[in-house]
Amino acid sequence: MNFCLKNNHQLLGFTLVELILIISIIGIIASIAVPKVGTLIEDVREKAVAERVVEDLNYIRNYAIAHHDTTWMVVDDTQNQYALFVGPSSGSRTLIPDPHTLASDTLDLDVDYEGVTITSVSFGGLKEVSFNYWGTPSSGGSISLDTRTITLIAETGMAHETP
Repeated sequence: MNFCLKNNHQLLGFTLVELILIISIIGIIASIAVPKVGTLIEDVREKAVAERVVEDLNYIRNYAIAHHDTTWMVVDDTQNQYALFVGPSSGSRTLIPDPHTLASDTLDLDVDYEGVTITSVSFGGLKEVSFNYWGTPSSGGSISLDTRTITLIAETGMAHETP
């Protein structure tokens, strides 16, 4: 800091070199922090998708029990989306409305969770699972995202996520 005395007044200020040094330090810190924030955002999105899939599996299990009907989760990993259905067979099932929005639609990860990808799906070799009116799944299986896996336990019908 440069101190100058002029007519008994003290003038305080920074030199140009000091300002350039401070701006350079801020730039270096920002260049380190920005990529980490981008990775953090991707991790949060993927965690949100994993939690949503677990919640949806538990929802259709409970829906099947409460409505004494068969429910389905059908996953299309090539289109990066999945949908929830109700009905006794694959030929007569209809979309289940979202309990929050009451909209009957497919969850498209490319639209709703950009950057998160379904990498593989297997429920006993199929890309769909059904729950009977007792809440028992047709098979156990898993849905894999980029770095997380959602597992459905065949014996209990409960789903959980692992990083």
